[in-house]
Order: sequence, then C-alpha cells, then structure tokens
Amino acid sequence: MLNFLQIRNWSKLISPGSDYSNYLKHKRNVLFSQFCIIGSGAAVIQAIYDLLDGYPLVMTFDLVFVVVLMSGYFLNEKEQHNLAKTIVLLSANFMLFSFSAVVPKGVGIFLLFFPLVAFSFIAFEYKYRKYSYSLALLAILLNAVLVISDYQPYGSINLQPTDPTISFALNLIISIVLLSLGIDFLLTITHKAEEKLVESQQHTEKLAHEINEKNLTLEKTNQELDRFVYSTSHDLRAPLASIMGLINLAELEKESVPEEITKYLEMMKERVNSLDDFIQDIIDYSRNARTELIFTEVNIHELIKEVIKNNRFLENTGKVAIRTHIEVDKKIKLDKTRVSRILNNLVSNAIKYNDLRKKEPFVDISAKIKDNKLVIQVADSGLGMRDEVKDKVFTMFYRGTEAATGSGLGLYIAREMTEKINGDLTFVSEKDVGSTFTLTIPLTG
Repeated sequence: MLNFLQIRNWSKLISPGSDYSNYLKHKRNVLFSQFCIIGSGAAVIQAIYDLLDGYPLVMTFDLVFVVVLMSGYFLNEKEQHNLAKTIVLLSANFMLFSFSAVVPKGVGIFLLFFPLVAFSFIAFEYKYRKYSYSLALLAILLNAVLVISDYQPYGSINLQPTDPTISFALNLIISIVLLSLGIDFLLTITHKAEEKLVESQQHTEKLAHEINEKNLTLEKTNQELDRFVYSTSHDLRAPLASIMGLINLAELEKESVPEEITKYLEMMKERVNSLDDFIQDIIDYSRNARTELIFTEVNIHELIKEVIKNNRFLENTGKVAIRTHIEVDKKIKLDKTRVSRILNNLVSNAIKYNDLRKKEPFVDISAKIKDNKLVIQVADSGLGMRDEVKDKVFTMFYRGTEAATGSGLGLYIAREMTEKINGDLTFVSEKDVGSTFTLTIPLTG
C-alpha cells in the first residue's frame, strides 16, 4: 500500500539502495519525515482552497503550519528527532484546535486529531512513550474544550466556506491517508519482524543441526583416538618389558660382561624406565578421560603406605627421610585410582627433585579432614621453583626445573584428575627451599 508513491525515498535517513535493516533501525524517524511532507502538501492544498474561498487570513495560518512542518522535517533529517517531533506535534495540536474553533464543525477539521494522536505514538521510541501519552492527553483536552464550547471557544467566530462538504471530504481524505500510512508502517514492520524471526529460527535450526553433526563426528573421533592411544600405549609396554627383561638377564652375567657394557646396560635400563613412565602417563591420561568416577571406602593410612611403597625403588628414596602425619582415623569414600595416581605423582616428584645437598632432606606427607574436605599435603626440602615458572607448572609437557627428567605430563595429569573428582590442587614453592603441594578433595559422605 502507498508503495506507488515511493515514500521510502522521501527521507535521506535511508538511501534507496540501503537494505531494509537500516530502514527498520530508523523506521520512526523515516516515517516522521514522510508525515511532515504529506502534512505540508495537505496544508498547501488547504491554503490554496482557503485563498480561492476568500479567506486569505486562514491561508496565512495554513502556510505557517507548512513552515512548522518543514522545520520539523529538516530538524529530523539533521537527527534532532525528539525536538522535531515535539515542535511539530505540539504545534499541530494547537493549530488544529484553532482551526476547529473558527470554522463550522461540519468542515471536519477535528478529524485530523485522529492521525495526529496515532502519529504521536508511532513517532516516539518506546522509551520516550511518556511524550506520546502527554501529546495524546493534550489532544483529548483540546477536543474536550471544543465539545464543551460547542466548537466556539473563542466566541462566535465562524469562517464559513463556500462548500463545507468539499472541506469535510478533503479533511477526511487527509485523515485516511495519514492513518493508512501509519497502519501500513506498522503492518510492514510486523511483517518484516516475523520474516526475520522465521529466517533466524530456520538459520538457528540449521546451525544446531550442523553443530550436532559435528559434535557427533568429533565425539566419535575422540573415542577412536582415545582407544587408539590406550591400545597403542599398552602394546608399546609389552616390548619394553621384554627389553627390560633382557637387560636384567645381561646384568646377571656381570662377571662375564665387560665393565663398559655394564655401563651401557645401565643407561639402556634408565632410558627404558623413562619411556615406560611416559607411556604410563599417557595411559593414565587416557584412562582419566575414559572412565567414570568410582567411589570406594578407602583407608587413608593404607593408601599413603601404598604410595610410599610404589616409590621405594626411586634413586633418591634411601637418601630422603619420608615422614607421615595422618590425622584421619576412618575410612573415606574416594575414587581410589585417581587419588592414588595423584599422590604417586606428587610423592615421586618430591623424592626425585629433593635437594640432597641439604643436611636432612625430607618428604612430609600429611592428611586431615577440614570443613568436610580431605586435605593431603606433600612437602619437601627440594630444589623449589622460580617465581616466573610457577604459573606453568600444570601445563602439559612443562618441566619446572633444569633437573627434571620426566615427560612433563605428571602434574598436568594430576591436575586433570583432581578436576575430575571436583577437587583442588595448589602449591607453594620457594627456590632452594622446597615445595608444598596441597590436594583438597570434597567428601561425598
């Protein structure tokens, strides 16, 4: 409707080549510019008619209204939107009131109040609706004054047109055109909003389907990769075990094996053990991702004894005093496999990287229950860490000291397992003094 007038080109707030999203953004302001142009045209027509009808004074008022409307148009185009709308709509209310007061009711000037009230609500944004209600209330009050005074608030002034029917028809047509423009605007905006909503919903459904498909593919790939890593790691340990067995057999023949060869065997054994530890780290990481939490009743005393026993063959174990301080006298529900692996890593690091130059190198393992949480600490008299490396300790493949010989996965896996059991793993460390790692695990009951 009304598209044949090409009304979208009546405002510079949107160019003919702009997309409709820009029009929607400035919709009220664009419509107000169009309202000003249509109103100006109507006022000019009315001025001509009043002049021909012998009322040059009324024609002057018509032209003043044209000036007001065009001033509002230019202010609006200069983006002084609220000022332009307030000036035009206020002026329009009072001028319509004045015209309705000096001409017979049959001329139908009051009909223009209907599109004026409608445009008062259309023109302002929702957050400025108080202006709309104020203008609507003003229109109601002015019409009430007209009705109470029988359309003669200024007295018995009566500018009688030659043919009131023509004036009434003209005012009726102008009212219908303005109301039609406003309704067309609202219908267009609603239609476009519905189209955008449907388009957005279809796009969202398409994206959701694509994401779901990619997630399924990714999940399948991760599962396959996880199985591959786990299977390959186990397969690699078998030949390593065979190599270790052959090395042990060769070491039994110490008397017949040259000393140089013995050194090579020892180096080979060290490398095989290092590789085996690395493979075990990979298995632990894969197992942590693949397996669910399994809670069992655990005796903390026995668990820590088992951890110490697992590390008894480390090179420095016999040179470090391992002390325990266990203040837990009851069994606790834990994921034993993960907690044991975390503690194994912390204790082995504390033994490996202890500072044997100190008078009494030690590893202190303590456990207690605090605030319904199990708190286990592993403190050592080790080499400690520099401040600049502390934020990298739990990073994959990172080694905290120059003396580190491991894979760099241990603490990373320990942190991953801690997060899996909803725990917390923190540490404090001082260079050449030592480190203390604290494992905090919420108790499940």
